[in-house]
Amino acid sequence: MASCGVLSFLVIGYLSLIEFQSRISMRSQSWNVALSVAEAGIEEGLQHLNDNREALASDGWTFDGSCYNRSRTLGTGDRYTVRLNAISDPMNPIVEARGYSYPPPVTQTRSSADTATAPIERAVRVRCHRGSLFLAAMVAKRTIDLKGNGILSDSFDSGDPAKSTNGHYDKTKAGDKGDVASNLGILGAVSVLNANIYGHVQTGPGGSATVGSLGGVGSHAWQASNKGIQPGWATDDANFTFPEPELPYTSGLTPMPGDIATVIGYTTNATFVNNSLVYPAVLPAGFTLSPITTNVAYYTVSTYPGSRADLTTNQSFVTVTDYPGAMPGLVTNYTAFTTVSDYPGAQPGLFTNITMVSVSSYPGSQPLLSTNITHVTGANKPPPEGAYIPGTLFKVTGKYTYDRVDGYSYAIYSYTYSTAFSYTYLALTYTYPEYAYSYTLYESSATYTTNHYDHVLMSGDYVATSLSGTVYAAGQARLVLPNGLAMSGNDTFILGPNGSLEVYADGPSMTIGGNGVINPSGFAGNFILYSTANVIDFTLNGNGEYTGVLVAPEANVTMNGGGNANLDFTGCLMVNSVGMNGLFKFHYDEALGRMPAKGRYLITSWDEIQ
Repeated sequence: MASCGVLSFLVIGYLSLIEFQSRISMRSQSWNVALSVAEAGIEEGLQHLNDNREALASDGWTFDGSCYNRSRTLGTGDRYTVRLNAISDPMNPIVEARGYSYPPPVTQTRSSADTATAPIERAVRVRCHRGSLFLAAMVAKRTIDLKGNGILSDSFDSGDPAKSTNGHYDKTKAGDKGDVASNLGILGAVSVLNANIYGHVQTGPGGSATVGSLGGVGSHAWQASNKGIQPGWATDDANFTFPEPELPYTSGLTPMPGDIATVIGYTTNATFVNNSLVYPAVLPAGFTLSPITTNVAYYTVSTYPGSRADLTTNQSFVTVTDYPGAMPGLVTNYTAFTTVSDYPGAQPGLFTNITMVSVSSYPGSQPLLSTNITHVTGANKPPPEGAYIPGTLFKVTGKYTYDRVDGYSYAIYSYTYSTAFSYTYLALTYTYPEYAYSYTLYESSATYTTNHYDHVLMSGDYVATSLSGTVYAAGQARLVLPNGLAMSGNDTFILGPNGSLEVYADGPSMTIGGNGVINPSGFAGNFILYSTANVIDFTLNGNGEYTGVLVAPEANVTMNGGGNANLDFTGCLMVNSVGMNGLFKFHYDEALGRMPAKGRYLITSWDEIQ
């Protein structure tokens, strides 16, 4: 029996240890699961932040005055809450998620967790940032193959005079940010061959770039005496976000006008003006004057002519007995004072002498009337009516108390004033010059010519089922091409001095040829071409320059060089794959990296919080 007791004790202890270890193991698993659940909340917050930040309430989020909130329960019984703050700093929002995992009893599995038990909670806070989408010269999902000779990629900055000339690429100021990147993580994701990449090469994790014997990757200074890849200028951390363009509309918008008129010169007509009494200070636009000459004639008048040049005055004194009104230099002579007892009405210099009079009977209404009162207490009989102040008479045990009126005092006025005024003033005569002006008036007349454009886009939204010829963007315009884009011959996109254009194109293929894109400002962000996921082939011929941005996430782009051209492509592109043939020059505009609100929100910091 003793042996059985010992064995039973050992078995119970062993089973308790096993149960304890199981609970610790399950709690550890729940601890790990809670973090995964919280990160699932972070993923949902980021997805909604990028897809529908302006209308989160329509997607089931509730607003508490400062943040949007949402909760979700998973099929395992675990749950998370998400708190999204994108109001105070829209470019740098904060997403905070709390994950709750319920450890199951020892006899249960994860799929049947007992939610009545206290959950294990873990919380994560991430800070995000939304910057430019266009952060490198050439970005592809898959391979980049730079075949041929004379291919290069470098950079400039259209917004920096030190890195551009009048906003345009200048090879003497070229920079080292012509970065080439592929998200693909394989050997040869970027095939540089004999090209010169004045910038970095990036591939996806595990990927690498291949360089030919004449090729180079790195700075201008390093490649001046080296070939191959400069140390530190090739990495495998590419993780670029590609947008998914869609046609924003397809019909029913502003039709495109045609020709516009442009001023190219002026002609001038001269008119001589003599002895004009009006000084020609304000002229219509386009008018100019020759030097003005002045003839002066003197005038003398007795009435004041107002403000005149060189005004002088001749004076003579006049004396009158009636007041003459306001006059220059007016003075007054007046006689002695007169005293009367009756008020004389309004008089100049009126004074008043006052004599105080006291009477016992009421004198009627008088100026400054006052009353003399004696307070009587304990009188044997009441006073007669009118001899006391009403309301003050009281009878107490046969005696009378009241306020007795003893007399009235008032003021007698006498008035003293000055009379017989005589006024002396100056009778002025005024002498001034009257100017007459002589000058030659030149009228500039504009001469107009008409530049023929097949299509002119003012500010607004446009749709074209087919497009050919010249397209001139005079304002801030969007253009939708539901049937695609195929440029050839003299086809050209031209941006005006204040013009910008976003083009959205559909179709299985697309070609940019003809005279390309003429962008006088030099800023590539003024022309952005988006192609939908239906565009899988894109050809860019180098006979015309392209200054702009190309976003074609599913397109395999072929770039055919155009001889010795220096401005084949200026801007940046984001495509599925790239293949270059022949001579081709690629210049990334660093100003694109400062364009706001084009990219997706990305995590800049990750913290686990309490």
